[in-house]
Amino acid sequence: MATLPCSLLRPPPPALLPWPQQPAAADAAADPNAQTWVEETFRFLNLPPTWVLVLLVLPGSVLFAWWAYGGLTRLERPVRIVLAALRWLAIVLCCLLLFQPAFETTTYRKTQNQVHVLVDDSASMQRKDRYPAAEQQAALEQLVGAEALAARTRAELVQAVLERPDGLLARLRATHDVRLFRVQRKPTPIQSLQELTARGNRTALGDALDLHRTAISGTNVDAVLLVSDGRNNSGLDPVEVAREYGLRGITVHTIGVGDPEPPRNAWLVGPPGPKEALRDEEVGFDVTVRAEGLAGQRSRVELHGARDGGPFVPLATAPAELPADGETTRVRVFHAFAEAGDWTLKFTLAPLPEESQADDNEDTRFLRVNDEKIRVLYIEERPRWEYRRLQACLKRVDPSIEMQAYLFEATPRFPHEHSASLPALADIPRTDKELLQYHCVLLGDVRPERLASSEEGIRNWLEMLVRYVEFGGGVGFLFGDAAMPERYRTTPVEDLLPIVLEDRGFVQQNPTPRDRQWRPLLENPLQPHEILLLQRDPSFNRRLWEEGLPGFRVYYPVQRAKPGATVLLRHPTDQNSYGKRPIVTVGPYPRGTTFFIATDETWMWRDPYAETYMDAFWRNVVRHLAAGRLQRRNDLLELTLDKTMLETGDKVRVQLRVHDAELQPAVAEEQPVFLRDAAGNAEKRILRAVPGEPGTYQGSFTMADPGAFSFVAFANQNPADAVLAREDVLVRVPDRELADSSQDEDLLRRIAAASQGPDGTGRYVFLAEAGDLAADFAGRRSVENREDTRTRPAWDSFWSLLALVAVLGAEWLLRKRARLV
Repeated sequence: MATLPCSLLRPPPPALLPWPQQPAAADAAADPNAQTWVEETFRFLNLPPTWVLVLLVLPGSVLFAWWAYGGLTRLERPVRIVLAALRWLAIVLCCLLLFQPAFETTTYRKTQNQVHVLVDDSASMQRKDRYPAAEQQAALEQLVGAEALAARTRAELVQAVLERPDGLLARLRATHDVRLFRVQRKPTPIQSLQELTARGNRTALGDALDLHRTAISGTNVDAVLLVSDGRNNSGLDPVEVAREYGLRGITVHTIGVGDPEPPRNAWLVGPPGPKEALRDEEVGFDVTVRAEGLAGQRSRVELHGARDGGPFVPLATAPAELPADGETTRVRVFHAFAEAGDWTLKFTLAPLPEESQADDNEDTRFLRVNDEKIRVLYIEERPRWEYRRLQACLKRVDPSIEMQAYLFEATPRFPHEHSASLPALADIPRTDKELLQYHCVLLGDVRPERLASSEEGIRNWLEMLVRYVEFGGGVGFLFGDAAMPERYRTTPVEDLLPIVLEDRGFVQQNPTPRDRQWRPLLENPLQPHEILLLQRDPSFNRRLWEEGLPGFRVYYPVQRAKPGATVLLRHPTDQNSYGKRPIVTVGPYPRGTTFFIATDETWMWRDPYAETYMDAFWRNVVRHLAAGRLQRRNDLLELTLDKTMLETGDKVRVQLRVHDAELQPAVAEEQPVFLRDAAGNAEKRILRAVPGEPGTYQGSFTMADPGAFSFVAFANQNPADAVLAREDVLVRVPDRELADSSQDEDLLRRIAAASQGPDGTGRYVFLAEAGDLAADFAGRRSVENREDTRTRPAWDSFWSLLALVAVLGAEWLLRKRARLV
């Protein structure tokens, strides 16, 4: 096909625009940098090649026209020429109509090339840097000010520098269509840098670039700007992905954020617990300290607390020596809380002058301090030595512990042992309500028939004990030769025990020797269980267990611990196929706690230490078993979380079990709980009923921000009323985002160098020099795209037919005049 140029650079009539182009004004409004114009051209749709026209059509038409009138000699020559010319003109008009003349209207659109700016939105962009390099410090201060530089995070600096009126984005928008994306793993379009969150729990630059490369297929992207600290810690290799950009002719420039010097940083992670404490109880908090480039430096951990939303006050301090890179140091901070209430605790690692980041030296936790007393029920059959010493220990060890003992062999008039604030028992608890008055139960060497007068009564009482543990209670089982645990085989107690009993035949045929002393072995000497902490000093405590305390002679040969249970102490020599036999074991069941000790000779620790270490041990046991009941503020509600330690961006599943006053499951379709932050702000969350589980409500929520939070159920669903249940969750920035978080300038340079675009390789610039990249885009031409083409035929119009008829009519009239018709 050929085109006869007849360009008319004018806007087309609205009627000539094709239907898809009717909203052209809307498109232009969506892209203010686009320019649209229309060009109209006259052309023949069926025009043969030029050589056919010149060699065949034109000569043939002339010869045919001359042949038609050249032989009529009787006509004068001028007449023959005119008739031949009219005949040739008619032939030409017919040929032109056969070539299908038409007007073609084309709409063109000129658009600017795109520049895509990918900004790292991971949690490391929350860091606040100190820039030791004087040039970098001065350059950034000139852009944002000295005070703002020290107070702003990396993400805030990116926004302040790039969105200045004379900054990089403003200069790029003058010549290009700038598109912004925040990247964690998947690029997300944003309208402005104010939408940055700096919450991503990983930095996956390779994945982000790869997903972006796939998504921009077919678009006119001029270049990509990657703004990041370069600390890629997951996903694809960004250098390899950058090479793929180069193969497509797209250049990747990188803008470095953060201090590029090797890190000099120390940070702490707050203690995992406890969540509950008693008033005037000395509580120990294990704080984890990590460091980079500051090994051997001395600092201190400070504990500040605020009660019930009040101001923070200093509570305690502990010295800390910073560990080597990649290692951790545990620092214990102790404090006894004199006032009950909900405490917000702030653990601070005193910053050093040479630290490059000081924004991670603080962590927050919650602690509830109760002024209620732990009520202990201790049941024994006979007054053995363990009973005599233990009941006295429970009465004196701690003013926050109240005990009531029941001795089955006592005479009817014997006043059973009890704390001064409680009455003596006349019988053991016989109902759930009576048993739920206690925080923990210690069941000693009691034969089952002592518990009730019938088999049914025995089973009912033991099943009541199981229900008590299921409600969060704690039960400790104390070995005895007469009954515990041998007489409780095949009873509900066997399910409660945290240990698996040895075969009856083996126990009967292999009595344990009692002619020599032995000291139990710590299962975890470096980090012993809280029950075994008889002294604050870890090394002294370990030496006490290994060398100081008198040994035992009597023990029960436990086969092994149940799955999920924790062994605290083991026998030093007696072992089976499962390893050394457990001596002290604790385990969950399922919302309470159970405890088993396979000896009855802790009273021997009185020589030579008097009651010091026996009291400390049993106090720790009682405190551990009572934790479940202390945390249950209301027996009608149970609030649980599937995880209490999360990373930013993780989900936590919240479950609430609700009963009415008759202990029947609630029937509502939903239940509210509140998410409370460290500042005391509460936000409502809705839990939906779980199908098939009456009274159970559940919901999953994404924890985007780091910090300490609490899910709370309030009375009357009002945050101003009493707290009925509370569970804390700790959300922290992943270690991979905190560790070695200085700018990786080398990686950013390699990413830029790997992309070979039409104008050479990409460039790396520091954030303060980002404006220099604008010069690389000056003079880039816009892209012209043909939006639409419409054809308006001219060969089948009235005027075409009229012209042919006029020529043929003129020839006919002249022939008639010449008397040829």
